[in-house]
Amino acid sequence: MRSPRLLIVDDEPDLRWVLRGLFEDEGFTVVEAGDGAEALAELERTEPDVVLSDMRMPRVPGLELLRQLRQRAPDVPVVLLSAVEDLATAVDAIKEGAFDYQAKPFDQQRLLLTVQRAAEQHALRSEVRQLRSSLPGAQLDFGPSRAAQALRRTIELVAPQATLSVLLCGESGTGKEVAARAIHALSPLATGPFVAVDCGALPEQLLESQLFGHEKGAFTGADRARTGLFAMANGGTLFLDELGNLPLALQAKLLRALQERAVTPVGGSTPVPFQARLVCATNADLAQDVGAGRFRVDLYHRIAEFVILLPPLRDRHDDIVHFARLFLAESNQEMGRHVRGFTAAAEQALRQRAWPGNLRELRNAVRRMVVLGGSHELDRGDVDAALAATPDHGAVAHAAEADDASLPLAERLRAATDALESQILAATLAAHGGNKAATARALQIDYTTLHRKLKRHGLLAN
Repeated sequence: MRSPRLLIVDDEPDLRWVLRGLFEDEGFTVVEAGDGAEALAELERTEPDVVLSDMRMPRVPGLELLRQLRQRAPDVPVVLLSAVEDLATAVDAIKEGAFDYQAKPFDQQRLLLTVQRAAEQHALRSEVRQLRSSLPGAQLDFGPSRAAQALRRTIELVAPQATLSVLLCGESGTGKEVAARAIHALSPLATGPFVAVDCGALPEQLLESQLFGHEKGAFTGADRARTGLFAMANGGTLFLDELGNLPLALQAKLLRALQERAVTPVGGSTPVPFQARLVCATNADLAQDVGAGRFRVDLYHRIAEFVILLPPLRDRHDDIVHFARLFLAESNQEMGRHVRGFTAAAEQALRQRAWPGNLRELRNAVRRMVVLGGSHELDRGDVDAALAATPDHGAVAHAAEADDASLPLAERLRAATDALESQILAATLAAHGGNKAATARALQIDYTTLHRKLKRHGLLAN
C-alpha cells in the first residue's frame, strides 16, 4: 500500500520544513507549495490525499483555496491552519467544507492525528469507488466470481435492447434490484426515471391505484387525482419486484396494459399511454405457479422475454470476501469507524457460511461486526459474534414476558401466543428459503397479512 500524499501550503519556508519533518517521520509523502496559486498548479501533478494549508497567504489565501479545491477535487480533505484563533473564521471554514481548522501555534500530536484521520477518510472513499467501479457505465458491482462475471456479461448484452422485457429470478437478497438498476443504467433509457414498486407490500386495491393511478373520488380517501407508477416511469424503466404476489385479477389488468402500452386509472375511462421498459423480479418459481393456476401463462410469456437467474451467494464463494470488504468500507464511512479489514481466519469463517439471506444478510452481518468489533481488524470471533444474532430475538422477548409471573394471565397468554407465532413464521420462512409468497401459501394466509406479521416480529430483512 502506498504512503498517503500530503500537500503542505504555507508562505513560510521554515514552517513548511517543520511540518515536512513531522509528517515524513509518520510515513507521509510530502509535497510543498508556497501559496494557494502554487497549490492549485500542484494539484494535478500530485493528486494529494490531504491538503494542509495556512489561512493567510498572498495571491490565493486559504479560504479561497478551500473553495476552489471543493470544485476541482471535492473528495480531498482540507485542514486549515491560522495564526489567529478566530471562531467566526473557523465556522466559515467548516461551512465551506474544511475537514478541520486549527490555530497556530499548533499542537503537533493533535495536528498529526487530524491529518491521519483525514487521510484514512480519503482512502475509504477511494476504496468504495474502486470496489464499485467494476461495472462499466454504472456504479454497480456483481463480484469477481465466474458466476458473477457471467451475470454481468448477460446484463451488458440485454440492457441495450430497451424493448425487451426482462424477468430476474433469484432468492431473496441476491441483488435483483441491483441487477434491475444495472439494466436501466446501461440502457438507452438511462437518462429516464427508474421507478420501483414491491408488488407484495401493498393490498390489492392500493396496488392497482399505485400502478395505474386513480381519479379524484375513485374511492374513499381519493381526494385528488394521482398519477400511477406506469405513467411516472414513462421514458425510463418500471421495476416490479416480487411479481409472483400479484392477484390474478390484477395480473389480467397488467397484461392488458402491457399489450396496449396504456393504463386506465382507477375510476377513469381514458387510457393513459406510456413508453417504459418493464423489468420484473421474483423469488418464486413462476413456471410452477403457472402450472398450479396461480399465475397467468400469457402474462408470464409477456414479462419473460428474457430470463436472468441470479445465483445465490453460497454458489459464489469467490464473491463473499469481496463484498464483505466492500460492505466494511461502506460501514466505516457511514459510522466513522476505522476497521482496516479481516484476518485470514475471519475470511475463512465468512466463506464457510451458507448465507441463506445472501448479500443482504452478509451486509447486515458486516455492519454488526463494525459496531461490535473492538479492534482495528476483524477476527473470527467478531464474525461468530455477529452471526450469533438470530432473527428470533422477538420470540425470545415474548417468551420471557410469558414467563413473568407478575403479569396477568391474559397478558402472559398474549405473549406466549406471540412467541409461538414468531417461531412458526421464522421456521416456515426458513423452510421456504426466504420466499415470502411460498411461506404465505404454506401458512394459508394472504401475502399482505404475512408481510405485516413478519414486520411486527422483526423478521423482515433490512
